[in-house]
Amino acid sequence: MALSDFQTALGRLVRAPDGRDPFRSLCLDERERSCLERLSQSAGFRFTVDVQRSWCVGRTMNAGTLTLSILSDGVRRPLLEAWTNCGGGTSSFFAAEADALFDFIAARLHDPSHELTVCRFEQATLRASEKAAVFIPPKPIEPDAPGRALRRGPYAGMVLFHGDPGVILDALATGKPLPPVSHEVSPILLSPGLDRLWRPASAIEVGLWNRLSAPSPFPALLREGFPRDAIESMLRAGALEFVDNGLE
Repeated sequence: MALSDFQTALGRLVRAPDGRDPFRSLCLDERERSCLERLSQSAGFRFTVDVQRSWCVGRTMNAGTLTLSILSDGVRRPLLEAWTNCGGGTSSFFAAEADALFDFIAARLHDPSHELTVCRFEQATLRASEKAAVFIPPKPIEPDAPGRALRRGPYAGMVLFHGDPGVILDALATGKPLPPVSHEVSPILLSPGLDRLWRPASAIEVGLWNRLSAPSPFPALLREGFPRDAIESMLRAGALEFVDNGLE
């Protein structure tokens, strides 16, 4: 057995099972496979697996503290198990793994719900805070230059609160029960250039954000009726950015 195959087999055995054959695609004969299978059932190896899994769960809880804390135990435990089973909690790149964790959780939450809102709010806050320390507002440039387009800022987000954001966030901070989900939606803009990283978003800003799910030329946005000052305000906050992509 090649050393690389042995290392790969051990790594797959240590990580939580995902239902697949841990020896797939490896060049192992029957004796080697049998030896590894016996090893995986030994007390010492199972202890190693338990320690590694506990470490992964701890890293995951630290990455999504707020979101995971408001989920019921019956929802949180299966999510943690599913996340660690697919290898979550092992990466040393905290920001990237946290972002993936929030996407993983969000895909499994009811929409609309306060839990989903908090998940996306915590995710967007982490993105914005990651950039805030080094964010520099763009210098004034000629936005109408040929090929100049706008897109959403990669460290920004737009989160919809189903109710009063202040009441919901206060309930989270004080441990009070969350209010009922409201039909009234309050959009919040999160961006690295904002003083608190977030503020209420105007209807125009929500429209701009939705419009820029794909890059668009600046002149096209003006022709569609989006005010220049609103666009420039979002640019200064880092919620939007320019991109040269050859768009006309």
